[in-house]
Amino acid sequence: MDIIIKNGKIFLEDKFVEKDILIQDGKIIKIGSNLKGDKTVDAHGYLVLPGLIDPHVHMREPGATYKEDFYTGSRAAIAGGFTTVIDMPNNPEPTITKERIDEKIKLAKQKAICDVLFHFGGTDNNFDEVNKADPLSMKIYLGKTTGDLMLSNPNSLELHYKNFSKNKPIVLHCGSSNEDPEKNVDETIQITENAISLAIKTNRKIHLAHASTKKEVTLAKRSKNCTVEVAPHHLFLSSKDAERLGPFGKVYPILRSEQKQLMLQSSFDLIDCIATDHAPHTSEDKEDGAAGFPGLETSLGLMLTACNLGLFDKISVIQKMSHNVADVFNIQGKGRIKSGYIADITIVDPKKEWNVNPNEFYTKAKWSPFDGRKLKGKVKTVLKDGKIIFDDYHFIH
Repeated sequence: MDIIIKNGKIFLEDKFVEKDILIQDGKIIKIGSNLKGDKTVDAHGYLVLPGLIDPHVHMREPGATYKEDFYTGSRAAIAGGFTTVIDMPNNPEPTITKERIDEKIKLAKQKAICDVLFHFGGTDNNFDEVNKADPLSMKIYLGKTTGDLMLSNPNSLELHYKNFSKNKPIVLHCGSSNEDPEKNVDETIQITENAISLAIKTNRKIHLAHASTKKEVTLAKRSKNCTVEVAPHHLFLSSKDAERLGPFGKVYPILRSEQKQLMLQSSFDLIDCIATDHAPHTSEDKEDGAAGFPGLETSLGLMLTACNLGLFDKISVIQKMSHNVADVFNIQGKGRIKSGYIADITIVDPKKEWNVNPNEFYTKAKWSPFDGRKLKGKVKTVLKDGKIIFDDYHFIH
């Protein structure tokens, strides 16, 4: 059945235009005026975006499905406007062998309702497994975080830089776990600077995960082969919020001072991607010291609200949540509304005001550091592979 999306403001690369979209057999066939089809979706007054892509999520399956699984996590993704996510490797049984990544791929195909891609974990001694798996990208931990994947051999990073396919990105976790705020910043910046210098030396494509300071962002721009992401919680929360939230304010990298938060906002034009770093935990685990926030269902609303307040440009935000991510991670046929591309489309009501209510989340994590915050801009309809699976702010099934 042909589907026509009509009357909306369609996001095309770097501008919004009033056009129709013809969808057939799961693909975008044509973009034009006065198109006709079997079913019409009236997008009058709405923004029609490429299905968003999140390069940094923790789906928790296998090994910690009481926190999240591919079904609940993918529903949270769709409700937040994301039709593709990239899952991190630091599960209880980490994704560091071909067997582990094959297991994840199989589970995701069975359970997920959005597309799930996977970062492969790099360790001190799994070079052969990396070659066997031939993953989309690799994640390397240069600082301590959840799990036990931090490199301990100082030579391992350079070996991965040299051995992993040069046209694929290595994603770097450069955050320090030092609890002293100033030392944490200094150590994080030093780790970042060393990793970028080595990348320049080896002509290596790298991507900095969850930058939390302007300095990290500006360091990334030293290399044409380095891209950088930020998470909304580092843009919109500070150490004052961490203090207010108690154990529910713990995240890696830690929330920075208000001054550093504002400086990070000022570097927005240099940032390549927005990533949620969706890291769901139970309330009990948070009380016990777990680090991380759920983010899939609040990210777009937070970013659009910031645009409404004049902090950021809406076009730049959508680019950083769609085609920039596709370009960084070589994801073909996604991230753009373009003839021949997969019909993953997110339709947003830019005027819809709503309060963050974790009880209404689709993720298993029924809490949020943004609980009660008033946002403007909400996902109304999502098409996945040309099929409407989310409409009128709810799942169809």
